[in-house]
Amino acid sequence: MDTATLQEWAAAPPSPCAESYAQDTQRLARWFEHGLARFESDVARSTPEQRRAWRATDAQARADFVATHGERAYRELTDHFRRMHRLDALLAAVPDIVPGLLPRPEQLAADAKLELKDKYGFELSLGLVLAQWLAIPSVGRHLMASMRQPRPESAAALAQFQSTGELDLGLVALHRHGHQAHLLLNNPDCLNAEDEVLVDAMEIAVDVALLDPQVQVGVLRGGVMQHPKYRGRRVFCSGVNLTKLYRGQLPYRFYVERELGLVSKLWRGLWGGGDPLTDVPDRGVEKPWIAAVEGHAIGGGCQLLLVCDHAIAESGAFVSIPARAEGFIPGLANLRLPQYLGRRLANRLIYRNARLDVDSAEGRLLIDEVVAREDMDAAIDRAADDMMAMGTHGIVSNRKAFRQAVEPIEQFRLYMATFCREQAQCMYGKEILDNLEQFWLRRA
Repeated sequence: MDTATLQEWAAAPPSPCAESYAQDTQRLARWFEHGLARFESDVARSTPEQRRAWRATDAQARADFVATHGERAYRELTDHFRRMHRLDALLAAVPDIVPGLLPRPEQLAADAKLELKDKYGFELSLGLVLAQWLAIPSVGRHLMASMRQPRPESAAALAQFQSTGELDLGLVALHRHGHQAHLLLNNPDCLNAEDEVLVDAMEIAVDVALLDPQVQVGVLRGGVMQHPKYRGRRVFCSGVNLTKLYRGQLPYRFYVERELGLVSKLWRGLWGGGDPLTDVPDRGVEKPWIAAVEGHAIGGGCQLLLVCDHAIAESGAFVSIPARAEGFIPGLANLRLPQYLGRRLANRLIYRNARLDVDSAEGRLLIDEVVAREDMDAAIDRAADDMMAMGTHGIVSNRKAFRQAVEPIEQFRLYMATFCREQAQCMYGKEILDNLEQFWLRRA
């Protein structure tokens, strides 16, 4: 298939019809087979602009199908909402049940081996399809509830933690301290930068802390670093691992699973049962969380502060959200940060990579206490004791009321629909590569 033929193919995507689900599914699958399955020999001869146009057409055709048939397809994938699949399991089931809805597994696998600048960008389709699914109230609610189920690995981890009071998950450790569960980020070579392995381990640890009835308060804290600049000191979190991002080693799904899994569980707790399709009060299994910021909370680290109930920082620490300079959206910060800082200051952090020192008046809008480095342990115990002295149930009840006031579930769902689409377009646009090379690679 030559470039002219590909352009003709891209100009005539199938138009779904609400009355013909089976026919539309077949037409979509045939269209992709005639086009994308034969791209391999032509991609090398095409320009980057042509490739971006083709993959945008590809992704939008799949999203248009979901706009028309999204609930029907999701019902087939979940046995009419009776099965609650995590996102990875849901997407893995698509090729057999709804052929053509997503790129073929071998296409995604081949792209995953390439650096970001060399990828064809098949994952753009994942973003647009997920955005369209989340925009459907019944599907979005069910998927969000499914992602708040405990991970399959968490049952065995809970048994170990209850037996020993310790849990070693590699880049994350969980240990019992009285009625506290201390979750330590332990990725010392890259200052607790986030990747799939770290975030998956954090989510398991959060599951365990929420499921263990002996735990009343959770604590997020960074481990001791080996980096020359911070050797022997603790660092909270440095945000997304930009080395892995540039090398193409962070899949698009990472960003969505982080928000619907780990961060949602910190903020909304584990799914507590009931019908996710109806507008009933959330019965989630929740506990209050304390964040202990040492060194810095950059990017995703700052985002974690926005879902914790109490934040303590060592004097001299700072927070920042440089995702805009790196070329993508900083998770839920655009929704949550203005609640703490106001829109103008939030703009400066997100648009202009401003930095807030925790000792400053602006920094104290995000931090409840600033203490000397040597006083952090005592400050954590004091904050946890204060929470437990009056009972944590009241804190959880009030956080649910706060959440309903500032971030009801429907607002979250619609934000995530926007996030999924825009993040995918950022990840496979030209700007992200330019920004990484300009603002990060030159400093690395």
